[in-house]
Amino acid sequence: MSSATKRALLITAAVILVLAAVWRVIIDVRSPLRSVCESVNRFGYSVSPDDFFLQGYGDNTCIRDILAGELTDEETEHIVSLSQECGFGGDIEKTGRIELLLWQMDEDRVMIIYTADGIPELVFIETVSTGAASGIDGRAAQ
Repeated sequence: MSSATKRALLITAAVILVLAAVWRVIIDVRSPLRSVCESVNRFGYSVSPDDFFLQGYGDNTCIRDILAGELTDEETEHIVSLSQECGFGGDIEKTGRIELLLWQMDEDRVMIIYTADGIPELVFIETVSTGAASGIDGRAAQ
């Protein structure tokens, strides 16, 4: 292979890598999860859209319908209160496209985020070993 051919292949490979990097940045900036990340990161976290796992979703439903049977009314009101104390809406009656996002923070803690039409409404941390919920501002459950 001649040196001119090698040089052309290396330049082509470099151009492809640069285009892939630019494409990745464009996709990341336009991600609907970007606003969710910004909402969470203002509490000192450094989460990115890649950190979230979409556990489930539903169209034309509300968070209360998804939580039905999972939590008692008292538990539901508690996590709504935790979310509202952190500045999230906590409107579990809002109807639209509801998504359940999870972020495995460490072995024992999961951040749980319910969005309604892309806007975080219910956001809290669950300690897996105990099932205890806490706010994402670091305050323990009351």
